[in-house]
Order: sequence, then C-alpha cells, then structure tokens
Amino acid sequence: MKKRKRTELWWVVMLPCFAFSLFVTSCKDSTEIEKVPYKPDQPVVLDHFAPDSGRVATQMLIYGSNFGSDKSKINVIINDKNAAVIGVNPEGTIVYVIVPSLLKEGDPHNGGDIISTKIKVSVGEGNEVQEKTFSKEFTYKFSQNVSTFLGFTDQDGNSAVIDGSFTKAQFNTPSWLAFDEKTPEGTARNFYLIEESTGEGNWSNGSVRFIDMQNKQVSTLFRAGNGVNRPRTIAFTLKKQNGQMVANSIGDTMIIANDDGNWNSIGTIILVRDSITHRFPQNYWQPVMHHKQCNGGAIHPISGEYWFNSYEKSQVYKVFDRSGSIWRYGGPDASHLNTDGQEGTNYYFLVQDNGWEFSIQIAPSGNFAYLVVRNQHYIARMEYNYDKKAFEKPQPFVGTKQKSGFQDGVGVGNTLFNTPQQGAFDKDDNFYVCDAENNCIRKVTPQGQVSTFAGRPGNPGYSDGALRDAQFDAPLGIIYDDINQIFYVGDRDNHRIRAIKVE
Repeated sequence: MKKRKRTELWWVVMLPCFAFSLFVTSCKDSTEIEKVPYKPDQPVVLDHFAPDSGRVATQMLIYGSNFGSDKSKINVIINDKNAAVIGVNPEGTIVYVIVPSLLKEGDPHNGGDIISTKIKVSVGEGNEVQEKTFSKEFTYKFSQNVSTFLGFTDQDGNSAVIDGSFTKAQFNTPSWLAFDEKTPEGTARNFYLIEESTGEGNWSNGSVRFIDMQNKQVSTLFRAGNGVNRPRTIAFTLKKQNGQMVANSIGDTMIIANDDGNWNSIGTIILVRDSITHRFPQNYWQPVMHHKQCNGGAIHPISGEYWFNSYEKSQVYKVFDRSGSIWRYGGPDASHLNTDGQEGTNYYFLVQDNGWEFSIQIAPSGNFAYLVVRNQHYIARMEYNYDKKAFEKPQPFVGTKQKSGFQDGVGVGNTLFNTPQQGAFDKDDNFYVCDAENNCIRKVTPQGQVSTFAGRPGNPGYSDGALRDAQFDAPLGIIYDDINQIFYVGDRDNHRIRAIKVE
C-alpha cells in the first residue's frame, strides 16, 4: 500500500513531465518504442486514478491495463462529460486526461459545494468497445473562485431568453446588473439584470429580468417595445422622509435609462414597487423623461440626485426636480432640449466630444464617481462638491483615451482597456470593472492602480476555475455582494451569470 501511494504521488508531481514525454514519444519512429495495441478479446482493467479530488481542469492519471497506446480509441467520461484525453503511455497502462467542467448544463451551484461523480472509461471502436466504470468516485471541490451560477447553452452554443427555475432558465446577452436592496435580511440577495438583446432581432431589443434567490426563479419584468427598446442601466431612488432624501437608503422606485435614437424618445422610465407584494410590476412602466440616447443614469447615495448622460452630445445632467410627472430640462442648453421651457434638470458639462458612450458609476461614499467611457477605452473620475451639490468636471483617471489594448499599471497613459463596461465597488472604494473585449475583470484602486482581477486577458472562452485560470467571453455587467463576499458577472457571449467568490 505504501508503495502504491508513493507511486501515485510521484505521478501526480510528474504529470507535466509525463504529458511531455507522451507527446515526444508520439513523434518518434515506431521502431524506437514498442507500442501495445488494444486487445478486444481481453478485458479492460481499471486499477485506480489519481488524484481522487480536485477542481475543473485537474490533471488526472488513470491506471489499468489493456488501454492500448492509441488515444483516439480511448474515451473518458467524468460528470457525464467527455474528458480531454491528452495521451497514453506506450504500454497502454496509464491514460492522461483533463477533468472537464464540473456542472451538468443547467445545474447551478454555490461556492463551497462538493460533488462526487463516476468515471467511465471506454476503449475500442464499433462492436469491439469495452466500457468500464470505477467504483470509486472523483470528488469535485468548489474551491475555485470563478464558477457558473446560472445559464447554459445547447450543444451548438446557443441560448435564449427563457424564464423559469434556476435549472431551466437561460440568458442571451446579460449586461447590466443591480441588486434588489429589499431582499430579506439573512438571505441571498435578489438582483435584476438587463438583457442587451433577446435574440429576436438586432441589438435594440432588450429586456429587464429578475433573479429571485429565495424561490430560485428567473422572470422577465418587461421586453422591448412601446418606445423602450434599449434599456442600459438600473438605479433606485432614495427614501423620502419629511420631504427630505434619506442618505444611503433605498426607495421603492426603479429608474431605467433607455438608449434610443431621437430627442423625442423615452430617455428614462420608472417602475414603482407594489406595497403589498414588494415586487416591481411586470409589463408595466411609466415614462418620466424624453431624451436622445441616454447611455446611463445613477442615483447619488447621499443627496438622491439622479445623474444621467447623453451619447450624442456627451453631456452630463442632474435631475433636481421630480415633482412633475415628466422631468424637464434646464440649464444653458434648455432651448433646444425642451419643448415647453419648463425646468427640472441642470446641464453641467461635456465629457469630451460628440459620440462619447459612457455610464456614470458613483462610489458608495458619494465622494466621487467614475465615468466609464466604453467606446473610447478609458475611465474618468469626477469629485463631488457637497457645497455645490454637484460633480466637478471629470478628469481622465486610468486607461488611454481613444486607444484600446491591455496593460496593467498606474494612471493615464500607462494602462489600457478595451471597451470597459459596468463596475462594482467594494467597501474600500476599489472598483472592479468588466473589460469586455479583453475578456476579463480589472481592479482599479482609488490611487489609480490597475491590475487584472479575474480571467485571461485576450483569451475568450468558457471555463471555471481559479481567478486567473477562468475564462470569460465579453463580460458586461458586475455587482458585488459585500455581505457574502461574492461577485456576480453578466458574461454576455457565454450566455451565463458567473460567480466570483472572494476567499
């Protein structure tokens, strides 16, 4: 027994060397190394495998006999999925495989779960195939940081907007995420997400969906139509008490910015929470503002002001009067934005030039905000002046304006992004931003230090695992649950909601 354990340990340590030797020997002339063929008239024997537990992409050795030396005739099934067979030794007694994804399609899980599964080995072709199954199971350990929380695709990689239980729900293009702060204490936090497209037309065909963590259900609040075709961001008002906003509170009104094509388009809608069910209504919203191409909006957590922007003119506005049913435009450009001359908003400044696509993301402290400029590949910072009750004109903070790429570092010009999207703050004001076309999550400190938090930059794909081993494909949305220390990521082109557990 001790000899076997020492042998297993040696092989586990030497796995990379073993893999290399397999590839080297495969390139040598067959006369140099005697290869043993599979013998269908003799039984395939399974001895043991090592290691017996691990994460996705664990390197595994399977020991036995009569495997043959032709890896093309060997198939290994783990967790009902094909494991990649990397090689087999010339004697046909050791098979080298990579453990596949730990999930069956549609199976959600939480970090910390442990799943054991059978290992099946089949050898041969046609009528000569023998299939054997180990009595002992391989144990998946969910200690990896990045996992799949919700969503799955068919065998062709396709998905759709489908409601239902967590095991049946599907997603098409998940983008912006937002927690429902009315989630009961002590439970997992419900959240909302925007689908960039339902897949039933072009990109201007979005929807807003609800993730009910208590009942493990996904539902759709509304789909595009009736003037709201491209929802972009979600925010929530503050509570009002004695006519004053209550700082750091959450009200019962959801605000959604809509990005549409002309000045008479609906720029902002609201949904009001039902006082009895405490849910937002399905298929019912109210227009509150008309505006062209509203890329995003955010509520200041202290003052309760609603800040929003325009794509075409790259303008930043603040709503200061919500007494009317329709918010009005004020400030120096009111003449060409208003139809009736009423005021209700102030215009503050241009970010740069026409065609700057960005979202406003305010730190929980309210002391500053980031303007994440998607199509110009940088992030600007603007400080909040409490005396003026307004943000100061933004200044470039990280990234390089109008230059895409990938580079960690510090500050402007020394760092590169490629289409940054939504970000999430932690309690220390660190900002974790989806770097969509770099297929990773970047971390921005308050001092302007940029580093790669999760994913493989420039290497799109789908795999769970450790932070820097996992793969994303165009992540667009992210939120952070600081109580449970978990991020949720809208992984658009993988059609899934991913989870990042902070350990």
